[in-house]
Amino acid sequence: MKSIEWIPTSGEDEGKKFVITRMSAFAADKWARHTVKALIKSGAKIPDTAMEAGILGLSGVAMQMFGFMDDDDCDKAFQAMLDCVKISRLAPDGRTYLPPVQLFENDISDPQTLVDLRSEAFKLHVGFFKAAASQISPLAAALIPPASPENSPAS
Repeated sequence: MKSIEWIPTSGEDEGKKFVITRMSAFAADKWARHTVKALIKSGAKIPDTAMEAGILGLSGVAMQMFGFMDDDDCDKAFQAMLDCVKISRLAPDGRTYLPPVQLFENDISDPQTLVDLRSEAFKLHVGFFKAAASQISPLAAALIPPASPENSPAS
C-alpha cells in the first residue's frame, strides 16, 4: 500500500514525523462512497470543475465541502482519514526515528496538524473519491433537486 511521510515545518508539532498509509482499495471505496453520499444528502454539490482539477483542486474543494455534512457523517469521514496516520517518534539519540506506531490524541498538539493530516490523507484517497463521485453523483443529481444558492459550496 502507498504511504507518505509528512513532517510539520512549523507549529507545536514541528519535527514530528507522521506516516500516512492509503486504505485498502475496498476500504477506500467504501469510505469514498459513504462520504460522497453524505455530501449529497447534506445538499453539497461537487463542482464539475473540481472533478477535473486534479488532486490538489479536488482536495481543496472536497475538504471545504465537509462543512456541509452533519456532525456524525463528518466525524466518521475525518476519523477514517486519521486512522490512516501513524507517528514515528524520535529515537533516544534524537536524530533518527523509530518505526511508526498508532497515533493517539496526545500525539498532536497543534490544531493545524489535524487539518493538514486530514488533507494529506485525503490526497492519498482522492482517486477513490473521484470514482465514487462520478458513479454516485450523476444518479443523485437526477434524483435530488439542485441545492439553493445559499447552500451551495460555491457561494
